[in-house]
Amino acid sequence: MNVLKKFLTEMIENKDLIRYLTVFDLKSKVARTYLGILWWVLDPLLYMAIFYLLVHVILGRGGPDYPIILFTALIPLKWTTACLVDATTAISGKGRIIKQIYVPKVIFVMIRLLVNTFKFGISAVVLILFLLLYGVPFQMTMLYFPIIVIVHALVLLPVMVMFAHLGIYFKDIKNFMQYVARMLLYLSPVLFTLDSVPKKFVSIFYLNPMTTFIESYRNVLIYGTEPMWGALGVIILVSFVILYFALRLLYKYENEYAKVM
Repeated sequence: MNVLKKFLTEMIENKDLIRYLTVFDLKSKVARTYLGILWWVLDPLLYMAIFYLLVHVILGRGGPDYPIILFTALIPLKWTTACLVDATTAISGKGRIIKQIYVPKVIFVMIRLLVNTFKFGISAVVLILFLLLYGVPFQMTMLYFPIIVIVHALVLLPVMVMFAHLGIYFKDIKNFMQYVARMLLYLSPVLFTLDSVPKKFVSIFYLNPMTTFIESYRNVLIYGTEPMWGALGVIILVSFVILYFALRLLYKYENEYAKVM
């Protein structure tokens, strides 16, 4: 528990630094593009359009509601994979700073999570507007959406901490993560629904936490039903256990990072 207490203390004591570096990262990304903030709106639209064209138009898969079924899974998946890929260089990419001054290393992981979550927030607004324009009525269950996002972020954090640590010692892990991202696409109910999966295999899909999140997002945004509270509760409990061990690992070796880099 001392590890989690230390983590919370560092977050509180360095909240201004975290906010400054997060805003700086977002502004620097905007400054490097001609379209600026508009690109954050176009990015999810183009991302969704590509998959819709490939799967629905060219391959002819899915029914009349396939676009909303596809997009409500693609946007959370894009957020997840972006966080995991960025985590691999969250600390190793800050070698110059780490060698000059002491900064709690977990801060860099938190910044990557916040940056990608901000982008996801914009994508989520685009997604919800698309759903409303498509004809999905506003439902009270949509108010559960931010709760699922918070739980999702809390689950991403420990995995990101673990990958950030591994990224110090294994330089090729970022390349490996590109394949993990593709595996998540095909092993999660993104391009299909669980109704199309043989019943004997459905339980296997739930071993992947993304299945619970995708089904919960679809429930509250499309079907007007409750999220999968039970499964989400189990997942978040497991994530706290993983966070504890991931932080222990990071705090144990963080003073050696500068030497390795």
